[in-house]
Amino acid sequence: MSPEFPPEQWGGLARTANNVACHLRDLGLEVHVAHFAIEPEEVVLLDDNRATRVQDDITVHRIAVGKERLSDVHRELWDCPHTLTLQMMYQSLEKLHSEVGFDLFHSFFLYPVGFVVGMLARRMGVPSVATVVGNDIKRYIFSPEKVAVCRSGLENADMIVGLSADLIEMAHALTPIEHKARIIYNSVQRSAEEWTPRPDHSQFRIGCAGIFKYAKGLPYLFKAASSVAKRHKVVLELVGVVRESERSTYRTMVERTGSEDIINLRNFIAHEDIPAWLRSLDLFVLPSVTEGCPNILMEAMATGVPCVATRTGAAEVLIENGVSGLLVPWGDSDALADAMERILSDGSLGESLGRHARQRMGDFSPEEERKAWEQVYRHFLHFW
Repeated sequence: MSPEFPPEQWGGLARTANNVACHLRDLGLEVHVAHFAIEPEEVVLLDDNRATRVQDDITVHRIAVGKERLSDVHRELWDCPHTLTLQMMYQSLEKLHSEVGFDLFHSFFLYPVGFVVGMLARRMGVPSVATVVGNDIKRYIFSPEKVAVCRSGLENADMIVGLSADLIEMAHALTPIEHKARIIYNSVQRSAEEWTPRPDHSQFRIGCAGIFKYAKGLPYLFKAASSVAKRHKVVLELVGVVRESERSTYRTMVERTGSEDIINLRNFIAHEDIPAWLRSLDLFVLPSVTEGCPNILMEAMATGVPCVATRTGAAEVLIENGVSGLLVPWGDSDALADAMERILSDGSLGESLGRHARQRMGDFSPEEERKAWEQVYRHFLHFW
């Protein structure tokens, strides 16, 4: 069960959920994905809110639920925001379970899916796995409204899978879960073509991609790129979309850093075109202040483009600092600028980092990830 799933979304959460579903399908399991979508309408009826289709031999149920609106004027003592939306998610999943009869529930993201799935699984006596991927445990536990449901999702799950060690540490700080926790990193497939240095360095191409929100640390990249632009001619190419809630901050930081002239914000490109875009860069930078196991960083490393990333999430596992990339503290634009400067000023360093990065990603193959997920599922299910 996931709030994001391809092809509607291609963010890290969607791709992680899709990869796991494909691994399980390849193990011969019957896989159903419940993909929840929050509709702008308040009234969505339970008897016509599901569209089911088979996608790559995986049964995908697109389930729509209404978005509850409560103004302070109409809010009574017993009314709480999003109660009806979460109740509809629960009831929709309960109806689906009554028809299919699942042997195991697996949720991605604690709020709201992990909370809803954990409640239903516990009530029905069905084992459940909750996967924490990033913002669900690094952001929403700081919301007084959401912290209790995050804790509930962790406590009701029979196993917690985190995409990095610090996600498990944060979850354990909220409620004891280390006794039932595992770490499984994302995987990447190395493409046949690899990055080669561009001969024309009249302008350096620096890239970053993703759903741009607070966690991605764009303001620090803007400050760093503006500093580097004083010594080199650069273009900062951003592929993705800025979250609506972050657009004001985005505009403010662009103006404050004077980086309007070096930024090129592009919309998402097709997933199959990402490797070619990465190979067109001189440097890839991931300036996140929080992360899980960043797919885009793994893809950049798999192409062999030199990478700079912050020490958060699984980045410290993926990158061997000084060997397969450069790591810097998060929330430190000066350190980010220094690392970018080192690579842009030393072509041989960039080539060496990129070559070793590509080799390093061989340790994070889809085969290894599949084996890890197979162990999780065999813990609860018996299958050949």
